Amino acid sequence: MVGKGLLEGMRVTLKAFFNKKETLQYPEIKLTMPDRFRGGELELDDKKCIACGLCARACPNHVIEMTTGIDEQKKRHLKSYLYHSGLCLYCNFCIEACPTNAICWDKNYENSRYFKNDLDVNCLAIAKQKSAATVDVVQVDKPNAEQEDTLRGGSRDE
Repeated sequence: MVGKGLLEGMRVTLKAFFNKKETLQYPEIKLTMPDRFRGGELELDDKKCIACGLCARACPNHVIEMTTGIDEQKKRHLKSYLYHSGLCLYCNFCIEACPTNAICWDKNYENSRYFKNDLDVNCLAIAKQKSAATVDVVQVDKPNAEQEDTLRGGSRDE
């Protein structure tokens, strides 16, 4: 048949015409990234990190630079944790090497920068800002009858 290729092409075109459109208006509507998304920047949990350096050693491009110190209890702690996102392969070796799951990818895919120096991220400073921004929830006991009367400014019997 002479027009078989033409008919096959028209069938594909008509099928695509009636399917749901996938185009999103980007700045207004942003995609939600799945859990297995590799990209963005490293997110460090400074409370979980034991400063072992396995993440920096596992990285094939040496993207992670960390300096450690020893405190008075002879425990290691982080002094700095720099991530050079411009050199990253997003291979996930650093995350797999971490024994305490202290690092993970954030879901931010908007990583364009004007200057190359802006691609260097101080993960420890960001982690400390996030932990300072979280508010500790304190449980307050319910006042008993005497305390309620004192708060009201009188006794119950009146």
